[in-house]
Amino acid sequence: MIVFAAALLMQAATPAVEALSRQAAAARDDKRPAEALALYKRALKIKPDWTEGLWEAGSLEYDQDQYKECSADFQRLAAVDPGKSPPWIMAGLCEYHVRDYDASLKSLLQAQHLGLQSGNELAGAARLHLALVMIKLGRFEKAIATLVELTRDTKKTPEIIVASGIAGLRQPWTPPEVPESERDKVFKLGDAMAAGMEQDSKEALEKFDTVLRDYPKDANVHFRYGAYLMLQDAEHGIQEIGKALELQPDHIPALVSLANIYLKRDQPQAARQYAEKAVKLDPGDFATHVTLGRVLRESDENAGAVREFETAVRLAPGSPESHYDLASAYAKLGRKADAVREREEFRRLRAIAPPK
Repeated sequence: MIVFAAALLMQAATPAVEALSRQAAAARDDKRPAEALALYKRALKIKPDWTEGLWEAGSLEYDQDQYKECSADFQRLAAVDPGKSPPWIMAGLCEYHVRDYDASLKSLLQAQHLGLQSGNELAGAARLHLALVMIKLGRFEKAIATLVELTRDTKKTPEIIVASGIAGLRQPWTPPEVPESERDKVFKLGDAMAAGMEQDSKEALEKFDTVLRDYPKDANVHFRYGAYLMLQDAEHGIQEIGKALELQPDHIPALVSLANIYLKRDQPQAARQYAEKAVKLDPGDFATHVTLGRVLRESDENAGAVREFETAVRLAPGSPESHYDLASAYAKLGRKADAVREREEFRRLRAIAPPK
């Protein structure tokens, strides 16, 4: 009886929602956004799970800078229709504008997991803001990787250049927060990095020469140049990363990079000094423990490797690679059950991780 009564109410509500929808669309098309929004809101009180109404209301709120309200509407839409990326993208954009960066990261990563269509304007906005959120949260290398994907999809833009420069300088700024004294450096470094992302070697080298000439004492500029050179002139790249360390001896990314470079060259003893220093300087960074663990594993110091990988897993339990490394170290020590457990966790995390 209750179900039957609910069905009758829904049938009665449908004409009202349809009428409000027509009125709202007419007001929207006639450039009366406030009136259109009010009509969509009236319809949503009658039918709260109306997907078209939630999208239109959220879009109107976004266009009117009502970011808190649009965040709520797009989150409602995502809950009603969780398998599509656009509602998650819009929720993430709204959350970015209200400076709820953790929520924005979660929404944009979910959109990425569901799939971002290449060449799509909304997908491009998602990738750009995902990079900006990662920058704000201090995840600079992941931000740069996201900007590489975006640049190869859309070509470089002023927004990409600025975001790249901020990430390259490893500063947790949004573009409006860049100090005036740093704007020239941000743009020049970002321009060089973006040229590299576009795989224009000649332009990238010329622009790196310019930023190095103007800012020869900036460790991050040397580090980014060295990272770029590793793709084509490894010895020169190592020299530039080394210059970053000379200028800033506690530059963790430079230490980790040099350790990993020497590991790839099968020189674990050369890598060890950099890995140990990185852990000593930043014991709270799981990546430093992963790097030292790999150095110890390659040096057949498996007990030490396990210790470092266990620390990495404790610091970053959501990192699939940490569990994989720990599984391999357990296997070398003959701890089969522990190795199986960590491999299973690695597979589980990989299965739910957003695509790279």
